[in-house]
Amino acid sequence: MKRMTFAIVFVLLLALPKMAGAAEPQYHTIITGDNLHRLSAKYNTTVVAFLDFNPGITPDKLEVGQKLLVPVEPLWSYHVVQPGDNARSLAAAYKVPEDLLRKANGLENNKLTVGETIRIPIHFYLGDADVEPVTHKVEIGDTLYKIAVKYNITLAQLIEWNEIKDIDTIIAGQLLIVG
Repeated sequence: MKRMTFAIVFVLLLALPKMAGAAEPQYHTIITGDNLHRLSAKYNTTVVAFLDFNPGITPDKLEVGQKLLVPVEPLWSYHVVQPGDNARSLAAAYKVPEDLLRKANGLENNKLTVGETIRIPIHFYLGDADVEPVTHKVEIGDTLYKIAVKYNITLAQLIEWNEIKDIDTIIAGQLLIVG
């Protein structure tokens, strides 16, 4: 009897991290007749939650085919932006979908302001999904060209991935996405 109890407890302990894991993002594609009131009833949530999870939507202008993120109980972590941080690198570091991190903070691009506090939507944690980019920590003497050559990428890719506005200015200690 003790062995069976131990076995059940052991199996439950192994399964607990998977059960406690965050939900995968769920989307609803708008069909004719949908409105936020009906969707909130269907998904057992509120119209306000739909609006919070889908910044920029207009409740009376939903379009057939439009995809809305279905609200879940939010779990947030917070991050104070450091030099070299951008939405893409933080999404990878925290293993959350980049588009949802941008939506959670009302960001139109990946650029962040140093010292700004942003919300990390950990309720959509991706776990061990292959989302972590290869990064390079800028050292004194580095240039974008040298870094691009080192990682066998184009200068255009390096600039795009890191949303670099001034190609003559990189800072020692800055973290750049290189793959």
